[in-house]
Amino acid sequence: MASQATLASIGERLRVARDRRGLTLDQLSEASGLSKAHLSRLESGERQPSIAALLDLSSTLGVSVNTLLGEDHEGPPLSVSVGDEPGHEANGLVITARSGFPGSSILEALSITIDPDRAASTPARHRGEEWLYVLTGTLRLEYDGAAHLLEPGECAHFDADRPHRLGAVGGPTEILMLAAKDSRSLSAIHR
Repeated sequence: MASQATLASIGERLRVARDRRGLTLDQLSEASGLSKAHLSRLESGERQPSIAALLDLSSTLGVSVNTLLGEDHEGPPLSVSVGDEPGHEANGLVITARSGFPGSSILEALSITIDPDRAASTPARHRGEEWLYVLTGTLRLEYDGAAHLLEPGECAHFDADRPHRLGAVGGPTEILMLAAKDSRSLSAIHR
């Protein structure tokens, strides 16, 4: 579980990103599909955001997940991941951002380690697409009501607006996830 200080700092960055866009909680709720009450709890640090919520909010706000996690760096439009970046724990997952050059807002790369004892969560849904590549272990991908087991070297690409959930079978599983945000959501706010 993330510390209270970590949740508070994520919440503050979320509020700052919302303020920079000139959005109210109601407007962000409508644009992201997340309830106003849930957004308020995220901003106050009372709730831990899921990967799906982070992807939806970063897409809606036009910022990277890295920005919301506090890993933004100044500099040229280049991001180099050296492999020793700290991970953030969330609901049986250790998530490490592997992308996010300054100004990046369409593609997110994350490495995710899934604990085999992770409690089953509500299936995620968010705008955009995901591509998963299994590095180690066995991934259980539940997608749109069907279960798929993926071994190292196998991958899946899917519409993330359909219900999906990740699990590990037999031991920890490490995957690489590329999430492409729905560019329509970036322009919807400006209407």
